[in-house]
Amino acid sequence: MAQEIKSASQNSRNKRELGVQHLRSLVRFRKKIYPSKIQRNYKSLRVSPDEKQNFIFTVFELMTTLSKQDLDKQRSIPGFPIGSDEDIIALSDPPHYTACPNPFIDDFIKQNGSQYDQKSDYSATPYAKDVTSDKHDAVYNIISHHTKVPPKAIIRYILHYTKPGDLIYDGFCGTGMTGVAAQMCQNPEPEFKKIIENEMPGIKWGARNAILCDISPIATFIAHNLNNSINKDEFEKQAKQILEQVEQEYGWMYQTQHVEDGQIQYDTDGSKKPVMGKINYTVWSDVFLCPNCTQELVFWDIMYINNELVNQPKCPSCNINLKILDMEHVQVSKYDHILNHNTKQIKKIPVLINYTVNRGRKSARFNKKPDQFDLELIKKIDNTKIKDWYPSNPMMNKGERWGDTWRSGVHAGITHVHHFYTKRNLSLLSFLHKTIKRNGSLFHLRLLLLKNSFDPGFVSKLTRYNFCKRGNSPLSGTLYVPSFQVERLPNEVFKNKLKDFLFQFNSTYDYFVTTQSSTHIPQIPNNSIDYIFTDPPFGDNLMYSELNFIQESWLKVITNNKDEAIMNDTQKKELAEYQKLMTDCFTENHRILK
Repeated sequence: MAQEIKSASQNSRNKRELGVQHLRSLVRFRKKIYPSKIQRNYKSLRVSPDEKQNFIFTVFELMTTLSKQDLDKQRSIPGFPIGSDEDIIALSDPPHYTACPNPFIDDFIKQNGSQYDQKSDYSATPYAKDVTSDKHDAVYNIISHHTKVPPKAIIRYILHYTKPGDLIYDGFCGTGMTGVAAQMCQNPEPEFKKIIENEMPGIKWGARNAILCDISPIATFIAHNLNNSINKDEFEKQAKQILEQVEQEYGWMYQTQHVEDGQIQYDTDGSKKPVMGKINYTVWSDVFLCPNCTQELVFWDIMYINNELVNQPKCPSCNINLKILDMEHVQVSKYDHILNHNTKQIKKIPVLINYTVNRGRKSARFNKKPDQFDLELIKKIDNTKIKDWYPSNPMMNKGERWGDTWRSGVHAGITHVHHFYTKRNLSLLSFLHKTIKRNGSLFHLRLLLLKNSFDPGFVSKLTRYNFCKRGNSPLSGTLYVPSFQVERLPNEVFKNKLKDFLFQFNSTYDYFVTTQSSTHIPQIPNNSIDYIFTDPPFGDNLMYSELNFIQESWLKVITNNKDEAIMNDTQKKELAEYQKLMTDCFTENHRILK
């Protein structure tokens, strides 16, 4: 091993400046578990003091590698995700996070857990107070996800039932707020600390150790990122560099000519160049057939007249009153370069462009109806083959009628992941994804999370136009494709979301994340967990694996939903199946709890 370390050490000296604070925190865990091994090789190599940081980093890299052999040992565990070994390993950040069952958890428990003592009294008085908490915490608001619980609500239960250093387990961790709450016990905000101490006199501050488990790879990916610390200044710098690259490559796709009173505006320098604006978003409208005269009807034209929504649309051709449920979508045939054949899609046309024109230090926003320039640009983009990889797998690996979220009216022709995007946005997002992956820095996982924080919800066909009443957003808990769809500029959404990511969360790194089913967690021994906080799924309330499928397809690691604890007609899971899965989860909880 000494020669391997010496060779690796010479090749990694340039990494010393990259995220030293992050590396020290990670190495701290491994130094506690393998002190003799590190010290033995450290002395045999006679590493100089100025090489010590590089040496520790090299040892850390060698000792926390997730290998295919590790995956083979975990493969039979329920909930092992769908994906290639290479993609699972690439997404993981061992030892704290693996995109599969985490093989390092046993070491973590041995180091941080306490022996179960049959004579000890592990009982506690029930915490019976009403808990309210605002949802304005920075780490809570960084990304939208299903049924999150604010960490400042969870922390009250943790402080009541545990002491510093205890092991906490959450088997349905979602975005990892239980881990965040456990770490917040170490360094709470001063004002919040005062509130808690007034509410709960006698509690003991100090970090707790959290094991976070979820069957969904996107959930555990988010959980790891939100429990982790980064250098926010370096992160912002790299994010902005990526934005510049994307703008240079695809900015031309989001330009439009400035029009006032129906006239194209030209530069005043005599060059006769049109004034160009940057598109903020484009509204697309479905096209229907009149059930009476079969005239094609642009839904926007019959529903939005004189800047107001009408209660009773009429056919402009035959003048009959229209009932939306009686109208059929117009479908068009489009060639799919990935599938290599024509596909039928619901006909949609652009009806409104919102754009910004910069004039010196000032800027102004305008609306316009798409003109010839815009239509030709869209045609050019549609005829251009996308250069970079993007997910094109069949929805839920089935295609048409993929699951309980599928609806015949709105999902006609949407059989694969890429069908949820316009060609323009898919081109930019695929390049953005490649640029983040190519970046290869310590921040690439956080940059991927930044992209996932708005994709697909705010840059796909799921985004609804809300007629300037509130933000354009998707319909929560569904994969609903609206008749008025907003195509937002991903660059601008990325830039706005970046502000949310520039908070400082001081991680204690006392957490581990594992991707597997809670029905069986063999890495956790009997009677080893001090406290369990969890928020389980509620029957058929949300179809998690379907709702997560698009995001997970970008990550190339997908939920194995055989042991997903929900009620779902497509999966043939009724109340009895849901009850058995939940019983298995709680039986396992009983086994590991002291």
